Order: sequence, then structure tokens, then C-alpha cells
Amino acid sequence: MGSVFQPDIGSAGGMMRLEWAKQLSVGNAIIDSDHQKLITMINCAEDMIKKKDNFAMSLAFTQIEHYLHVHFVNEEMFAQALNFPFALHKLGHQNMRTAIDLTKHELKKNGIEITPKFVMEHYAQFLRNWLIKHITEEDMLMKPVLQTRPYDFKIGEAHFYC
Repeated sequence: MGSVFQPDIGSAGGMMRLEWAKQLSVGNAIIDSDHQKLITMINCAEDMIKKKDNFAMSLAFTQIEHYLHVHFVNEEMFAQALNFPFALHKLGHQNMRTAIDLTKHELKKNGIEITPKFVMEHYAQFLRNWLIKHITEEDMLMKPVLQTRPYDFKIGEAHFYC
């Protein structure tokens, strides 16, 4: 599989931006759209870190957390509807929720407005690495089952409201 990164030439430290690529498709428009939105949200959070905008960083991470919930619900509905064995994958979702809760607790304990930039960068890197692994190693297991249906196959969708 090719790289899912594109160099962000203007960024400090040469940080690579996440970029959607066709090889990341799991064979379903809803799940692919969720992944694309999460990529955009993580890139946005990283942009706010570079700008040292603590309020926007906090908001970006909150939006990611909420959208992850939407994404997990969508995946779980598809897995159930398609009779896909999902127990281990669902456990991964629960572990991610726990990791986010622990990180949020640490950030709140330290005070988001005084949280060092490197802590926020670490959190963004954690989210980025998790998402890539989630798509390429976990969600790809669903691809053969999802491809038995039309790309735009819908079960019903969870919704994210701003």
C-alpha cells in the first residue's frame, strides 16, 4: 500500500499531513466519508497546534472525539447488519474511547491553556497513528464483506451535529 501522507511544505519541522488516498477505501461511501472527515479534523487540530491557538486546539480535539463516536456507531451498525464478526474491532473502539478519556483527563488536570505544545503534538500524533492503523489494519478486514454491497449501501447513519 502506498503512503497516505503528503508533505506539508509550509509546516514547521516538515510535519507530514494526512491525506486521503484511494487505497484507504474500505468499499463503503459512509465509512470512507467518516475516515476522510477524521483525516481533515486531525489536520485541522495540527494546524491549530502550529498556530498555538489553545482554544481552537481544544475545540478541534473535542470535535474529533465526538466524530469518532459517530464513526464507531456507523461501523458497528454495518458490522451488525452484514453479520461481520466484530467483537475484537469493537473492543478496539472501546480502548480508543478509554485512551481519549485518559488524555482529556490529563489535559484538564494540567489546564488546557497551559498545556505544553509538545503534549498537544503528542496527542495529535497519537490520533494520527491510531487512525492510520485503524483504517489500514482494522477496517480493511471489513472490506471484503462491504464490497459484496454497492459502494453507496446504507444501513442508517449516526449523525454529528455542531
